[in-house]
Amino acid sequence: MYRETIRRSITEIVEPLLQKQGFELIELQLQQQKGQWLIRVFADIVGGISLEDCRRLSLEIGQAFDAEDLLSPSYVLEVSSPGLDRPLYTARDFQRQRQRMVKVFLNSSLMGQTQYRGRVAAVTESDLVLHVPPDILLPIPLPQIDHGVIELEFT
Repeated sequence: MYRETIRRSITEIVEPLLQKQGFELIELQLQQQKGQWLIRVFADIVGGISLEDCRRLSLEIGQAFDAEDLLSPSYVLEVSSPGLDRPLYTARDFQRQRQRMVKVFLNSSLMGQTQYRGRVAAVTESDLVLHVPPDILLPIPLPQIDHGVIELEFT
């Protein structure tokens, strides 16, 4: 119960601070290690989060924590990107990957397949639209998607 109260309090501090600057809180991890809290904040922004963004956000979040005196006596704060290998689950996750190659895993067959690879062309309220070879726009109902992953492209 205490852990969830701390998580809620941290989220109430971090989320508005990120949103004010155009970032989105992707995930918050909270662990107790050797008598102190380890807080991992995973944030993202359209176009991707930079190392400088992470450094600046870490300072601002740390100052906000210290001002609230929420975590005493000490804590470790890590601010990071969610990483390229992070699974994509939500419409927002796919929207952030517009024009990128993704592999999508379905929870049921669509036209005889349970996996598709293509470029994210669009995301609507109900569908992910992939541009698949040779030159086809394939709408996939969002509820039918189990998850997706970013496909790295080397040029």
